[in-house]
Amino acid sequence: MRGRIRLTAVGDIWLQTAGGRHPFEEVGRLVRDKDILFGNLETALSETGERAEKHHVIATSPDAARYLADAGFDILSVANNHAGDLGAEGFQNTLDALTSRGILPVGDRREPAVIERNGVSVGFIGYATGRSPRGVSINRLVEEDVVRDVASLAGECDHIAVSLHWGVEMASYPSPAQIDLARRLVDAGATLILGHHAHTIQAIERYHGGLIAYSLGMFQFDPRWPHNVSEEAIMLSVDLCAGGVVGEHRTTPLVVGGDFVPRPAEDERILSFVDDISRPVADGTLTWSRWFEEVAPAYMRMNLESYRYRVRRNGILPLLEMGAWFCTPFCLRCCAGLVRRRFRREPVRRSGQSDGE
Repeated sequence: MRGRIRLTAVGDIWLQTAGGRHPFEEVGRLVRDKDILFGNLETALSETGERAEKHHVIATSPDAARYLADAGFDILSVANNHAGDLGAEGFQNTLDALTSRGILPVGDRREPAVIERNGVSVGFIGYATGRSPRGVSINRLVEEDVVRDVASLAGECDHIAVSLHWGVEMASYPSPAQIDLARRLVDAGATLILGHHAHTIQAIERYHGGLIAYSLGMFQFDPRWPHNVSEEAIMLSVDLCAGGVVGEHRTTPLVVGGDFVPRPAEDERILSFVDDISRPVADGTLTWSRWFEEVAPAYMRMNLESYRYRVRRNGILPLLEMGAWFCTPFCLRCCAGLVRRRFRREPVRRSGQSDGE
């Protein structure tokens, strides 16, 4: 139908599999049922470049971009903390690998990427928290800048889709600050917010005519890397109509196996989990105190592991940095959350758990 398109969005992609399998062979039919396919490319597509001084570096051959083209990806966010893992050279190779296959990158400080299908235009912009390696041009997530960019793009296309690499890894809930920012962006003119970085599924909510997916979770990734808590994933499809109207949306449950290949899941608990974690976001009952209780274990564990790795490699300086980090207000609030968590009666529910588990 003219004046309506289907946009499908998925989460983190790293293009490596066990046994050399095609990363998307089990979901080919699902991802092709779309007009626009979006994902978060959480890897450098390069075999050369300056390796980042970090614990986890993700990179694969530029030739792996053929899998993305085979699956029908139209646009991919490169605004994340791994696209620059091989420095400026590796990042440029990544952009070249995508564009040579007809795939648009977004988040690399270019003009917004606008795609038109069936009389409906969608403008994509992308941002990531944190600093990028020298020479890697990624849009930084600075709240007022993003709001201004959305407002300036409003009226130029039917829909504005904002890709945000943000939040705390392994958290099942966005922070109250993330909720506030996402809603501000919708109020400024965005119709679709596509979040990632947490490696977990987070809330999906309707707000003032827009659709917010706080984290799409993994899509094609090692489900055990490095602290992942489940193998469950989702694929989000939404109907976008001319004039900025957001139609129906559907969530398709997936499971990522030990071969790192996603496949359809029959388990209705995944969809139930999405409903459960969306409820406190939509009804406003997710407080800062509850959020720190939820995120503290994974946040503290991952950061302590990172500092241990850096201390082993670089000596005492990272140890001093760890001491300063431990005294930050955020870290102290996590410690308080851990204490409260021990005395909380109800367990934190994870994807894949039923109420009786």
